Amino acid sequence: MLIAKKKKISILFLVMAVCITIFSLTAYAIEGGIIQPQASEYIRSTSVVLKLGGSNGKLLSENKIGATGIVDKLGIKTLEIQTKVNGYWRKYETIINDYYKYDAATFIYDFYYYGDPGTEYRTYVEFYVEDDGGSETKIVTSSPKTAE
Repeated sequence: MLIAKKKKISILFLVMAVCITIFSLTAYAIEGGIIQPQASEYIRSTSVVLKLGGSNGKLLSENKIGATGIVDKLGIKTLEIQTKVNGYWRKYETIINDYYKYDAATFIYDFYYYGDPGTEYRTYVEFYVEDDGGSETKIVTSSPKTAE
């Protein structure tokens, strides 16, 4: 009977050790920032999507930012079309600079772009929000698309 009791205690300690190890690794993964969403004082959401728009190299770029509320200034500092050159993304063309709405909570800027068929493109956007003397910039890029 003493052996059975020792066996139960040993199993209990083993289970506790496994649980502590699992919880420690989970806490480390969260605190270690493997994928940790960051709270933002000004920016609620952003979206940059590049879609194929048909033939002849036509692409549709959809760019959106949402603020955490109505802010003084909201929009895009820079929006570029980029191409890959020697394995690195490079600016191909600047579409807009310093384009904003005032006293707004959302900003949308969509446009069609005509690229060269067979060339890979992506959209690079620097979003900007300003409110009560503070500001925030967020850089977002689309997934690449190859113009058809």
